[in-house]
Amino acid sequence: MAFLSEAEIESALLDQLHGLGYRIEREEDIGPDGHRPERESHNEVVLRRRVEDAVARLNPGVPPEARQDAIRKVTPSDLPALLDVHVPHGLISGTLRISDAQAFLKERDL
Repeated sequence: MAFLSEAEIESALLDQLHGLGYRIEREEDIGPDGHRPERESHNEVVLRRRVEDAVARLNPGVPPEARQDAIRKVTPSDLPALLDVHVPHGLISGTLRISDAQAFLKERDL
């Protein structure tokens, strides 16, 4: 059985994402010490400005306060482990109404 290194797996995944139209950014550019830093430390997993831009682009008719509220609900580090994988996507893409999302989170004491 052939062994794949972490670098080979990463390269294959990046090639697939690139084929789907994603831009690949390098650590040297957007990392904390990069030319165009997008996070203050490596502990920041979510690139907040990118998430905010995407939510605004996908939900142009939603008031800014409601968009920020949805972002706050899906960005804490412990939330993804507690929610069904489709719920954060629904909050971001607008397929769930904010009131539905709030009810879902309240039911689960989140």
